[in-house]
Amino acid sequence: MIRILLVISDPNVGVVLSEYLRLREFGVDYCSTASEAYSAVTGTRYDFCVLGLDDKAALLQLTTDIRRVSDIPVFVVQNMFDKEEQMALYEAGADDCMVQPLVPDLLIAKMNAMLRRWNQYLAQLPTSFSYADMSFDSVAQVLRVGTHTYSLTTKENGVLLLLCRNVNQLVERSRILKEVWLSDNYFNGRSLSVYINKLRHLLEPESGVRIVSMRLRGYKLLVP
Repeated sequence: MIRILLVISDPNVGVVLSEYLRLREFGVDYCSTASEAYSAVTGTRYDFCVLGLDDKAALLQLTTDIRRVSDIPVFVVQNMFDKEEQMALYEAGADDCMVQPLVPDLLIAKMNAMLRRWNQYLAQLPTSFSYADMSFDSVAQVLRVGTHTYSLTTKENGVLLLLCRNVNQLVERSRILKEVWLSDNYFNGRSLSVYINKLRHLLEPESGVRIVSMRLRGYKLLVP
C-alpha cells in the first residue's frame, strides 16, 4: 500500500481528502501543522508527501526539513503562488506545486506518474559493490571480506546497502531507520547501533573499509 503524509491547514479539506484517498486504497496520515508533520516524517516511512499549509514561511521550512531527512516526492498545494514563492519551494526540494481548488483525481494521477519514475530510478541503483578487500552483493545478502564470506541478515543487508550507495557521504540515522526499520524511534535507534557494531566487526580490520560515526547525526562508510 502506498503511504501518504497529508499536511493541510484546513481540517475540513484535510479530512475529506484523506477519506477520498483512503477509498482509493492509499494509506494516509493526516496532520494540520508543520510540527506534527515533521514528527510524522521522521518517525514513519512514507511514499509521498502532500503539503498545504496556509503559513507560507512554515510551508517553506517544512519542505526544507523534509528534504533534509528524506528523498520521497513532495507536492505543495496552495491557493496561489507567485514566481518567487514557487522558485523558493523548488529550491527547497518540492517536486511540484499545485494550485487549489485541488482536483483529487489529478493529484492521484500525478502521484502515480511520479512514483513510477521514482521506482524506475530505484531499480537502476547499484546492488553490488567492491571496495579494497571487500565485496558485497545485496541481492544475495552476501559480504566477502578478504578470504571470509558472511551471510547477512535482512537488516544488516539494508544498512550496508544504504551506506554503500552513499559511500564516503553522511547517511543520517533517521534515514536508515525509516528505510530499514520503517520507524525512527528510541528502541530502533538502539537496534541500529547494535547492527552497526556487527558490520564493523565484519569489516575491520581485514579490509580498508570503515564505518565512522558522526555524533548525533549518522554514519559514513569510508573507502580508501
